[in-house]
Amino acid sequence: MNAIIQKKQMKRARKTLTSIIRFSLLAALAYQLLYPLLYMLSMALRRPEEAMDPSVIWVPKTFTLSNFADALRVMDFWDALQNSMIIGIGCGLLDVLSCAFVAYGFARFKFRFSGLLFTLVILTLVVPVQTIILPLYADMKYFDAFGIMKLTSMVTGGPDSVSLVGSYWAFYLPSMLGMGLRSGLYIFIFRQFFKGMPNELEDAAYMDGCGPFKTFFTVMLPNAKNAIITVFLFSFVWHWNEFYMSNLLLGNLKKNFAIALSSLRVDLQAVVNVQTISDPLVVVTRIQAGALLAILPLFILYLVTQRYFTDSIEHVAIK
Repeated sequence: MNAIIQKKQMKRARKTLTSIIRFSLLAALAYQLLYPLLYMLSMALRRPEEAMDPSVIWVPKTFTLSNFADALRVMDFWDALQNSMIIGIGCGLLDVLSCAFVAYGFARFKFRFSGLLFTLVILTLVVPVQTIILPLYADMKYFDAFGIMKLTSMVTGGPDSVSLVGSYWAFYLPSMLGMGLRSGLYIFIFRQFFKGMPNELEDAAYMDGCGPFKTFFTVMLPNAKNAIITVFLFSFVWHWNEFYMSNLLLGNLKKNFAIALSSLRVDLQAVVNVQTISDPLVVVTRIQAGALLAILPLFILYLVTQRYFTDSIEHVAIK
């Protein structure tokens, strides 16, 4: 009897010890991931003279919101938010539609060179955007609608091209054609999802008189909710953080968050009186506030869609 009790106690002790170790590891990992966010929040709420005060570790002695107020003004927060939302949501929706359509063809139809073409799609993931930025910029700067405008200009005498630089179409058009930012990954995600769906769904649709297009839009796409959420969130976040293409293609449009955050130090130094000793600290605290403001919409989006995003990642089998 004592041996049984002792065995149970040992089992309970091992289970408790395992839980403590697991909790400690997860807590250390969580702290490692949350440390930058906590540091930014602590610095953004401090007065400039407390930025380098060794007696202030996490909690400021005096809380202030002036850092956020100045960052809002210098970053043109609401204009940057509008541009980032319009580009992120628009490109996200277009990426979903175009990449799902292309991926369905790769997943369900057999045609010549399909394997080679899909390999080329995957290879686009390793091609940096800097290598194609010159032809991309030229296409957007002198867009002629596949040569149609040049032909009509010979007859009507009108312009032979139109500039898309400085308009949202510079971002929308590549996403609409399945050539947007990281579209190769989105096509891969949808292809893997469609290949895992049972063929009986399409067979039933064909028996009801549906063609391939109607089957895709009425049967396959509505059942791809998990993949749609994954692709939309990926596209939204990557367009939100994209600086290189935004800086090149936004043109006369006002800045988005990626551009506003990258130029925040210069913009702050232009408005801060650099002759006072606290000016460098003013810049530091306001940069932290600006960084928090830039990631705040993404943080709210993650809190709202966390459950759906986790489920979609699990269903489409992405690591």
